[in-house]
Amino acid sequence: MTAVLQIIKLLGRLPLASRRRALRTLWRVALPFRADVGFGLERVVEKYLKIGAGPARRLALEHDYQDTLLVMEWYASISRNRQQLIDDCSGTRVSDPALVERIAASGDSVILAPIHMGIFPIGITYVFWKYFAGRRLLVLRAREDLPENNAAMDRLREVAGEFRILNTRNEADFIDAMRFARKGGVVVSLLDLPETYGSPADTTLFGEPAAIALGLDAMARMLKAVVLPMTVHSLPSRDEIVFGQPFEVSANSPEERRSLARAIGRQIEGFVAIAPEQWHMWTRLPEFYPERVRSRMPHAANDAGKVEAHVGL
Repeated sequence: MTAVLQIIKLLGRLPLASRRRALRTLWRVALPFRADVGFGLERVVEKYLKIGAGPARRLALEHDYQDTLLVMEWYASISRNRQQLIDDCSGTRVSDPALVERIAASGDSVILAPIHMGIFPIGITYVFWKYFAGRRLLVLRAREDLPENNAAMDRLREVAGEFRILNTRNEADFIDAMRFARKGGVVVSLLDLPETYGSPADTTLFGEPAAIALGLDAMARMLKAVVLPMTVHSLPSRDEIVFGQPFEVSANSPEERRSLARAIGRQIEGFVAIAPEQWHMWTRLPEFYPERVRSRMPHAANDAGKVEAHVGL
């Protein structure tokens, strides 16, 4: 374990506002000594967000801080007890509480569909605890997790009636998992995954033809579930949860699927526009695009491992 990671873990034991202030200070102090800061994202965000070189550099720097913040908050979700986590969430704001209250009150199955933005693991936990506590919960994961990943997600057992994690690579377990989630279950399935995660569908992202993984349309049909897109905008002393337009999936035609994929692409762009520096998938943007696009796009440095290793992007 590096000294930096040890410090991040220790900071994760502090109350939310205190640990975020402390991390920001330490990050700023360390900046002059780091040659890798920003992952080389300047050219990527300059091109796809259509901003100048100066704003692109500032966004890339802030993205580096946000990735570090995500790692620290992941450890905070392990080290802090239930009451401390509740206290941490006391300032959380929700964009449309009436919307999610109405969906929860129906008792129907729900697919929470967050994107990799802000402190999304805490946002997911908050929404489930606030609106769906006691319901069955199924979390979909696309890779095998490290022990700390499992420890963080296991905190959800404290508020779920029953809890399961499904690795989406294990197709044999899929039908059984759908049975588990029927009749009022809640499924967490990330919305912004590239096509390599399965069930690819064509869309556009930031003005380029792209493809996303769209397994949630089959889940939504099987479960007769409402899909609720969401994202998290993280601030120095609290988080804001923003919901998108909920939808259901009934048809299965190629045209309906293309229409849904295009709508999801627009939703991802809309969420990212709230705080583009907080979208953790910038370093993986090429994975969304076909080779003809990848061959002419600027690439970020291949140095996002500090986040992937701890939160499993």
